[in-house]
Amino acid sequence: MKIVLIGAGEVGFHVAKALIEDGHDITAVDINPEKCRRITENLDAIDVEGNGASPKILHKARVEEADYVLCLTRIDEVNLIAAQQAHELGAKHIIARLRNQQYSDRDSIIKPEKFGVDLV
Repeated sequence: MKIVLIGAGEVGFHVAKALIEDGHDITAVDINPEKCRRITENLDAIDVEGNGASPKILHKARVEEADYVLCLTRIDEVNLIAAQQAHELGAKHIIARLRNQQYSDRDSIIKPEKFGVDLV
């Protein structure tokens, strides 16, 4: 499968490594050039340097061709906006990392599914 990871920090790096070991094609997006370099130097993956919530960067990462987009940054709001942008660009399935329980509560005004998120 083709998978785009947004956020190449510790979580993103280890998720990418595990997915590559399972035979998946990975493109990792991160705004930090050192994190992008770590991905390409240590893993068989493509990197795209830039803001993962930017439609231009997501298009460059080819989210519209991805089977899955995983939004794994440390910032919930970036993950939600990245998910929404990926959804608008035609991503098939979107998984977002949300650390703040408020976004998962039934009574929350902000609902991940409104951002195109399939799984939190």
